[in-house]
Amino acid sequence: MVLHNFYKGREDLHLLQIDPAKLGEGLVYDGAIEDQSKVFPHFYGPERSFGPLAFESVIGIEKLELVGGDFACRFLH
Repeated sequence: MVLHNFYKGREDLHLLQIDPAKLGEGLVYDGAIEDQSKVFPHFYGPERSFGPLAFESVIGIEKLELVGGDFACRFLH
């Protein structure tokens, strides 16, 4: 999990819930390097310009909590 690989021990993280319908063509599903059948959403912005995420696309935000060394929030369940 990306959270554990790159952010373990951090206590200042929030998880955004995004409405994918509001991202348009900037949302791309990329295959995992080790298994192309597993795809993960990435937002690159219009025409892959790496533009900012539109505020209107954020439909929820939740602080990630560390519980027993694992990240937890209602969006992860």
